[in-house]
Amino acid sequence: MTHTAYVEALDATAPLNPNALRAARGPSLVHLRSGPIGVFDSGLGGLSVWRHLHARMPNEDFIYVADNANVPYGDKSEAWIRERMVVMTEWFLAQGCKAIVWACNTATAAGATYIRERYPDVFFVGLEPAIKPAVQLTQNKKIAMLATQRTVDSAKYQALVQRTIQVDSGVQLQSIACVGWAQAIDTGRVSGQMWVNLLAQYLEPVRVFGADVVVLGCTHYPFIADDIRAYLGENVVLLDSGAPVARYTESILDIRDGRTMAKELGQTRNYATCVDEAVRARWQYFSDVAHIELSVLNL
Repeated sequence: MTHTAYVEALDATAPLNPNALRAARGPSLVHLRSGPIGVFDSGLGGLSVWRHLHARMPNEDFIYVADNANVPYGDKSEAWIRERMVVMTEWFLAQGCKAIVWACNTATAAGATYIRERYPDVFFVGLEPAIKPAVQLTQNKKIAMLATQRTVDSAKYQALVQRTIQVDSGVQLQSIACVGWAQAIDTGRVSGQMWVNLLAQYLEPVRVFGADVVVLGCTHYPFIADDIRAYLGENVVLLDSGAPVARYTESILDIRDGRTMAKELGQTRNYATCVDEAVRARWQYFSDVAHIELSVLNL
């Protein structure tokens, strides 16, 4: 596994149409310009999204929270996830955050609609699997989507599929719940025969199916992109959503006057609900930052 594994980026340069963006119609964020951007995941996988956000907006401050004491979220109930999102939203707002990025496909699928209705004036950014660009990219009309069980089973994902893949398009979609992947990545158990077997359990059906585009529907999965590509072959396109999420966040902040006026590089405060030396080492590896200050968040 490598944290620099190449993943095909979705188009992160094409201009966005502000009129098509629901969040663009929200209230001005000018009074929160100097506030940080909150980034949340069930574990360390969301650091793949944070890296895109930080690279695109280096002058912004960030707060990254990993709820790794409760990872994985894929086997949690929707009610539990929604309540956890409320707890985290209240905490992020108490820190003065101007935006909250749910860098977790599972949390987005389970609770994004609920949390937006509960906090209508807060700028939330959620993730969804990159099915639409996958449909545009596939050559043989076979797409595979890898995610947690909760994402695959969610009504939000099913609605995404229904509105994206037309019945008469001929596109076939294989959705696979990769139980155990996120937890293995978070805990560093991504080597040895047990990991090889766990990879094969979910990738062999993809290989047999013959998908030429594979959507990484969990923010943990870009960190094992090399392993996935080695199993499926170099010609398979891997898609994740980190780059377009960063572009979207930047665009909405610009439209709503929420960008920082600072010229110096921003700072990132890192929190986890469970911290030990192994977590610190993996955090440094995934974030590609030489020195990490990591604090425990008791929530």
